[in-house]
Amino acid sequence: MRLYQHRFPRTCPPSINFNYIMKSTTTLLLTLLSLQLAFAQHKLQPCGYELGIEVMEQQYPGYKNAVRQTFESAKQHGHSRSDEVYTVQVVFHVVWNADEENIPDEKIYEQLDELNRCFRRLNPDTVNLRDEFLPVAGDPRIEFEIAEIRRVKTDELFTPSLFGLPDEVKRSANGGSDAAAPYGFLNIWVCKLQPLSIIFLESPVLGYAYPPDSLAHWPEGSSAPSPELQGVVVDYRTVGLGEYDIQGVGAIPMLGRTMVHEVGHYLGLRHISGDGSVFIGVDCNASDGVDDTPAQGKQSEFNCDELQNTCFATAAGDLPDMIENYMDYSSEDCQNSFTQGQINIIRAVLEGPRKGIVKVVSDAGETQQEALVRVAPNPSTGRFSLMGNAAVQQFTVLNSLGKVVVAAQQMTRPELDLSAQPAGVYWLSMKMANGEVVSRKLVKH
Repeated sequence: MRLYQHRFPRTCPPSINFNYIMKSTTTLLLTLLSLQLAFAQHKLQPCGYELGIEVMEQQYPGYKNAVRQTFESAKQHGHSRSDEVYTVQVVFHVVWNADEENIPDEKIYEQLDELNRCFRRLNPDTVNLRDEFLPVAGDPRIEFEIAEIRRVKTDELFTPSLFGLPDEVKRSANGGSDAAAPYGFLNIWVCKLQPLSIIFLESPVLGYAYPPDSLAHWPEGSSAPSPELQGVVVDYRTVGLGEYDIQGVGAIPMLGRTMVHEVGHYLGLRHISGDGSVFIGVDCNASDGVDDTPAQGKQSEFNCDELQNTCFATAAGDLPDMIENYMDYSSEDCQNSFTQGQINIIRAVLEGPRKGIVKVVSDAGETQQEALVRVAPNPSTGRFSLMGNAAVQQFTVLNSLGKVVVAAQQMTRPELDLSAQPAGVYWLSMKMANGEVVSRKLVKH
């Protein structure tokens, strides 16, 4: 989760430095606010997770060492066994109070497109990656597909604190939305996250995620508090393209990269800095467990400073900080890449503890969901036939920008005509007779 840094007035002793962290690489990855002292200035500040690890160490002795071993294991054995493109099934939960929090389907599909671009290295801003990092950047070969969008109206507020995360959003009994099978889907909750209050300050919270719970050497009790709490939570203002207006600061760009960052945590990645600079200004001994990310002594401060080089700047062959990395805390408009080492960990997680969320293809080349409704031909010049084992009650079609091109309507015949639409990629969302929501990607030549 990301927080915003506020500066104290000069009446506070200038030597005091408050850093509050609520992200643990093993039980929670929550980006919080760093509070530093100065006067009349606001800026976004890096986050860390060491405080979370210290808390878990008290509850589960040996936890800290297990975390280190886990990342060493992932680094050594994280080489993917195939070049297959993995498709991850996603269930979105929109839990809303005020009307503006009930974001439309178009916004969700806009975010989905951004996830797919970033995890396939198809985002056009990869051209902005500096030359020194080109050899290590790669395509994770992961695509995301919506299995369902659930909407829940709530009267509850979801507020993080220094003592816990607002996981109530994941429980219907607490005003949230119960997870779809947590070992079968990536659950993503979208809600309004209330600001974190520390002393007399409030800091916006952008999102958080729980990482895998069964990597090698993971200590008992160090995973998500319970299986149904796995997944990603993001503030509704971070979804898709837009801005997040912070009082006293102004609008910061939102390009859908908050969710990319949090999904990275969910798939086993740490912050690029290794989060070692929690209690000191810069810690160049900390590591994210990835060999091909450059040493970085602290997170970026939501900027795009290409001159930033927190470690070994005078050493031969030293690289600057990789502000283009999705797992940094640089501004979203300069994040554009994962490294091969990070990709190895992500894919190893999808071949191990998270393998259940990957859409499985049967020997006949058909998934269980596709058996419900098959679309053919696909690609097509415009006409698609729907065949399968279940009846479609209602359907909606969106284009690649998330705009509805065929509004929700009853299915009266097993055929879809997009002849009047331009060539491109479309998303077909179907509500089945049994209440299940099924999605298909359509390609029109």
